Amino acid sequence: MKLWGGRFKREQGKDFRAFESSISFDFRLAKHDIEVNRAWAKMLEKIEIFTGDELKKILAALDYTEKDLEKGRLKADVALYEDIHSLIEDRLFTYAGSAAKKLPAGRSRNELVSADMRLYLREHIDYILGQLKGFQRSLLSAATRYSGAVMPAFTHMQQAVPVTLGHLILSYFWKINRDKKFFKYALEETNVMPLGGGAAGGTTIPVDTDFLMTELGFSRIFENSIDGTSSRDFVLLFLEAAVSLQLHFSGICEDMILFSTSYFSYLHLPDEYSTGSSLMPQKKNPDFFELVRGKTGRVAGSLAALINLLKGLPSGYNRDLQEDKISLFDTVDEIEAILTLFPSVFSALEFDTEAMLKSVEQGTVCAQALAEFLVTKGVPFRKAHEIIGKIVSDNELASRKMSDIKLSDLKVYSEFFSAEVIPLLEPGGVLKQLATSSSPSPLMFEQQLRLAYEAAEE
Repeated sequence: MKLWGGRFKREQGKDFRAFESSISFDFRLAKHDIEVNRAWAKMLEKIEIFTGDELKKILAALDYTEKDLEKGRLKADVALYEDIHSLIEDRLFTYAGSAAKKLPAGRSRNELVSADMRLYLREHIDYILGQLKGFQRSLLSAATRYSGAVMPAFTHMQQAVPVTLGHLILSYFWKINRDKKFFKYALEETNVMPLGGGAAGGTTIPVDTDFLMTELGFSRIFENSIDGTSSRDFVLLFLEAAVSLQLHFSGICEDMILFSTSYFSYLHLPDEYSTGSSLMPQKKNPDFFELVRGKTGRVAGSLAALINLLKGLPSGYNRDLQEDKISLFDTVDEIEAILTLFPSVFSALEFDTEAMLKSVEQGTVCAQALAEFLVTKGVPFRKAHEIIGKIVSDNELASRKMSDIKLSDLKVYSEFFSAEVIPLLEPGGVLKQLATSSSPSPLMFEQQLRLAYEAAEE
């Protein structure tokens, strides 16, 4: 069924019809197209375009069509239908007869597809936000469990300063929390109604946009018809939020992959989320983390595709916009699939806290704290930096741990060392003396954890 054709003298070419059809991918908007049509029909009866009897026929036809969809009786036939809108309209004509021909009054597919996509995306952002909250809870549980597990923080992939595993996991939490805020903003911009904008310049039919907004649960109406029918900023915002989330996922996964190697031995991979080798019997591979890391390029590619789609478009709706759905739908599928698994995978990880502690036993991670100790005694920082660097170098030559150094040895390097410095020769002692609110000190960690639990439920 075609929704146009009066001004054409020859039939559309078969190959071109297949080429320009979008029903193979926009079929997933069927539920939302039915929802918009139901609200539109009620509105048309309210402004006396439909009679009461015609409305009953249309609403019944929409119910039948919805049942057909649920039972798999609606088919995305490229040879018959240009898009999901023509399929739904054809089915309504089958069930409601001539009343269905009155339904599109005052409405363009330009605004209809935008409304459908916004309802679709609103539903999926709500789901993603719920999944993100679940993942945050998994992270908080792990952070609490490993709050006292001492390990090194890394810069340039070199051991830097002592932290705790709980502190590292909380860093993941706050990244995800920013992503949650990003998705909430994308949801706010998605929940704007384009209906009433027509193809680009509105309609002479007195469409009751306030009624439609209330009926469909939109929070506000577009202020401009050209903008409302053609804007894809809401898709762009969603994909930007998805890329941000995926980048954070990728970073977490990279940490887990590294920590699972024999070079770190910081964690044991759970059997239920790992794979083996077809040749090497000893292998246990971190495939979940590798796949999530790999999908980052796919999600970023979808954003790049949409940016390139939008960058050269003139004002108003253009058929190029048909291609926005491919990037959107694929990203929704990937993000939701990852979020279905990630909380369970992270909860199943077993970290080897003894291996973590052993990796910092040499004590080089205490160097910053030792230099800062000298600063508090009046030594200029650059001089203190030089003194501690010399101690680290001498320890390496002597295969000596920082904790093995006696106070008398330290005084050889600087007269400003005193007994107060002894706790700072151990990573755990350094943690207890950290002073800033964002640091991994035990006292600060409790405050951070409380804030994180509050943020998770927002």
